Amino acid sequence: MQSNNLYQVYNQSCIEGMREHVADNSIDLIFTDPPYGIDGDGLDVHYHRDESNVVPGYIDVPLSQYAKFSQDWINECQRVLRPGGSIYIVSGYTNLHHILNALHATDLEEVNHLIAKYSFGVNASKKWVSSHYHVLFWQKKDRGQKKRTFNAMYKWQDNKDSYNDRLSVQDMPRDYKPGQVKNKNQLSEEFIEKFIMYSSNRGDTVLDCFGGGLTTARTALRYGRKFVGFELNKNAYDAFVPTLDQVEPQKDPVMVTVDPVELAKRNKMREGWRADRAKRKVQK
Repeated sequence: MQSNNLYQVYNQSCIEGMREHVADNSIDLIFTDPPYGIDGDGLDVHYHRDESNVVPGYIDVPLSQYAKFSQDWINECQRVLRPGGSIYIVSGYTNLHHILNALHATDLEEVNHLIAKYSFGVNASKKWVSSHYHVLFWQKKDRGQKKRTFNAMYKWQDNKDSYNDRLSVQDMPRDYKPGQVKNKNQLSEEFIEKFIMYSSNRGDTVLDCFGGGLTTARTALRYGRKFVGFELNKNAYDAFVPTLDQVEPQKDPVMVTVDPVELAKRNKMREGWRADRAKRKVQK
């Protein structure tokens, strides 16, 4: 294990690791990208990419074990997530049904099903080119305790408001790192940043079950969050844990300023919707 007062990263399976090291109801946000169960060591053939700078030892999950594997780690996520805490799971379509089945077998609640689209899909001649990921956004029931964090008024880049940033179809920027050591399947920090900003606050604890290149860890630490993570591949663990001490803290993005009169109008409109729904329920 490598740790300081801001992060703990373990070189072990997240299932055993969460059972050993993570207390019940102690995590504010989980953002994770599990193995896809599609023979990760052969991905370079499909994407026609140079793997010379990719850390070796990628560990995938056999298809025959994927359903149980998904249920086991998602059960642990439910246990460690605080009431009102959020979980984002990034998945391809191949084994998406196993992840959804595992989620529906828990007491977690669905919030959104997002699509992350990218422009570097797998080339195909007799079917549509696959160029998206699924991002499953669920929460742990708060049961009257701390509610889900969602900072809907963050301003991103040069946008005048956050509406377009909150659409359920998101662009996934590709993180080009020519000549740099990278993990087999590594999401960009720019992509992960948005989810961490919206669904956590400074001082919160973020967990990644499948650390990989520790992109989630660096992004969380950069914006004043604490981090707990697991990575089974020793090569990736040794290569990327040292990068965490090089993270330079940054301020959170600027919040959008909302006109008080406009905000009052929106709130009044929402109250009207709630009243209409309540009235229809009574009539039924």
